[in-house]
This record gives sequence, structure tokens and C-alpha cells, in this order.
Amino acid sequence: MLNKKFKHLKKKIKINNKFFKNRIISSPISINMASKGYVTKNIINFFSNLAKSGVSMVTIGAAAVSEQGNDTLNGMILGPNKYLNKLKLLSKSIKKFNAYSSIQIYHVGAQGNPIHNKQEIVGPSKYFCKSIGIECKTLSLKEIKKIKDDFIQAIIQAENANFDFIEIHLAHGYLLHEFLSKHFNKRTDLYGKSLINRFRLISEILEDVYKKNPKIKGKIGFRLSANDYVKNGLNINELKKIVKLIDKYQPAYFVITAGLYETAKFKYIDMKKGKYWEYAKKIKQITKTAVIAQGGITNIEDGEKLIKKKFCDLFGMAQSLIADPGLIKKALNKKEKDIIPCIAHLKIGACHRCRYLKQKNLTFSCITPTSWKPNSDVLSKNEIKKDLKIWKKLNNEVYGNKKEI
Repeated sequence: MLNKKFKHLKKKIKINNKFFKNRIISSPISINMASKGYVTKNIINFFSNLAKSGVSMVTIGAAAVSEQGNDTLNGMILGPNKYLNKLKLLSKSIKKFNAYSSIQIYHVGAQGNPIHNKQEIVGPSKYFCKSIGIECKTLSLKEIKKIKDDFIQAIIQAENANFDFIEIHLAHGYLLHEFLSKHFNKRTDLYGKSLINRFRLISEILEDVYKKNPKIKGKIGFRLSANDYVKNGLNINELKKIVKLIDKYQPAYFVITAGLYETAKFKYIDMKKGKYWEYAKKIKQITKTAVIAQGGITNIEDGEKLIKKKFCDLFGMAQSLIADPGLIKKALNKKEKDIIPCIAHLKIGACHRCRYLKQKNLTFSCITPTSWKPNSDVLSKNEIKKDLKIWKKLNNEVYGNKKEI
């Protein structure tokens, strides 16, 4: 028997020409399991598993627009024609389970680490990333044009690979966000100083994409930062101005987030207080574009309340769906007691296996017994057994033996 208390999240919504079956999406997750930029079986299996969970859209995160733009050697890349066929397999695998697909694209920018990606680290201006210990090189106008062309090529390839939407990452201190934020952008040329100049690279990308392929209009979503938590960084008031600029280009949706690498501790404090959702509400009040709230949504009850109270049009979940991909179906069928939660949501610092940049070997995994497991030698059977033992120990600490494997 279906749970009737979720009437708001079960309402259909239309974005561009797509009718979403519900208001739940899986937020962008990167599992760092590509091979020389190519989509692999593990990537296809992981995102297919999320599509089966009951979400209306799976967001694939994040694919770089070039080798230089990747944060590691095992990240996906979009753009060059050689990647197209396997990207098509990925989009097709998601559609099989009645879910839309959105692929997130980015360039790591000044927060890149040459130890991880073996590339020169670049940004709009010189910037020293304290958490990594690297100072980036300032991009020349010629190099900016190359990056612009990389984004255009990646967006067009995403359309050719049959993804329903393309999400441009304008947040978390990655390159396009760096151009927007005065904290990073100290340029004095046509890409610096005024907001119009700082937005110029984004407007040039969108205008050129629409000239080359007008069918892409209405299919591009944007991940946006409402707070950089630093002096001269983006804040909610400046973000409202950016949203107005983007709205002229007929965006598909906005996802509202916050924080940089160097201000991660502040964003987690805000996330726990529900500030991310408040940021989403403020953006929803000024735009007709669909707004997605995310950050700390661990159950669909919270998502139902956010939609009912008009904080957002849809909501995204990430770690909770990694820990238990059956979460949505269990909740909708009044089986909430069967849901296996993410340990990290219950005990801070207990587990960050799904955050590959925090792992010394840059691997992705989850220790809950219900989670997806890789089907290659990325994790051996012995390692998986070891993870489950750790989960049981943490589970006992958190629940006092209430949850059993």
C-alpha cells in the first residue's frame, strides 16, 4: 500500500518538454572510475542502479571538459568524439529505468591538484589554494578561448549522446565559478571587474552553443553557489543578479549549493542548519525556472516538506541514496524501518568512503550492506567483507544493535 503522506513529491512537473514522474532527483555523484576519460562498466552500473531507485532524474557528476579540467586521472571527460559511444551507453542505461539523465560538466580550475591530474593548474587570476598548497597560473585570453571551446564541444557532445539535460557546474570554486567570484577573479580585462564581465565567459559559451545547436536551448541546468563564505566571494544577493542573467538564456533548472574547498567546514555547518534550503527558497522567489534544493536531505519526508512550503520545485539526494538505493521505494511503501541510513549522516566523521578525494587511493565505496558495489577489481571481495565488518561496528555504536545485516 502506497504512503499517502507524500502527495506533493509525487506530483508531476514539466521541465522543457519533459514530464518528471516525481520531484526527487539523485544529486551529482562522481565515483572516479573512468578509464582514461572513458565511461566504464562500473560507471554504467552505478548510475543505472540509481535510476532503478525511483528518482525522476539521475545527475551524473561530474565530467570534465578536458584533461586539464579533470580533478583526477580517473574522471570522465566529454568533448572529443572518441568518448561519444560509451557516453551513449550511459544515457541509454538510465532511460531503461524510466528516469531522465543530466550530465554535469566542469573544469576544476584553480582548485586542481597536479598530484592527482598531472596537469597545469589554471585560474582567472593567481590564486593560492590553502587546502592543496598550489598556486594556479593566470589564464591568457587565448587559453580562455580554448576553455570556452572545450565547454561548447562538451555540451554539444552531451546532446549528441542523448542526455536529457546538461548541468553546468558554476559552484564550489571550480573554474566558471572562479570567473564569477571576485574572491578568485582579479582580472582587469573584459573578463574581470564588473559582474557583466565576470559573467562574460558563461554568456559566450551559451550563445555559441545555441548558434551551433538551437535544440539545446531549455536543456541546460546550472549548479550555483549562494555563499562562498569569504570576503569578496559570492553571496545570495549577488547570486540573485546572476540568476537574472542566466534566465535570459532559458535554463532548465537551478541547483542551489554553497562553499569552496577552503570553506568546506562553514558549508557543512550551514547545511546542518538547513541554510541551503533557505538559499533555494530565496532563488525560487525571483525566478520561474525550476529550483532544486539539496544538501543534507537524508529522507523523502524532508523533501515533501520543502516542496509543500515552496522552498523548491524538486529536491536532490546523494549520500542517502548511495547507502540505500531502495530508500525511496521503501518509504513510499511504508517500510521506512527497513531503510539503511548513511552512517556519516548519523555520526560526523564516521565514514567518507564515497568522497574519493578524501581517500589516499582516490577510491569510491560505501560500507552499508545495501549499497552498490563495484563489479571489478577496484575493491576485492575481502575488502568488501572488511567494509561490512566496519559497518557493523559503527552500526552498533550508532544504533545500539537496532539495525542488523
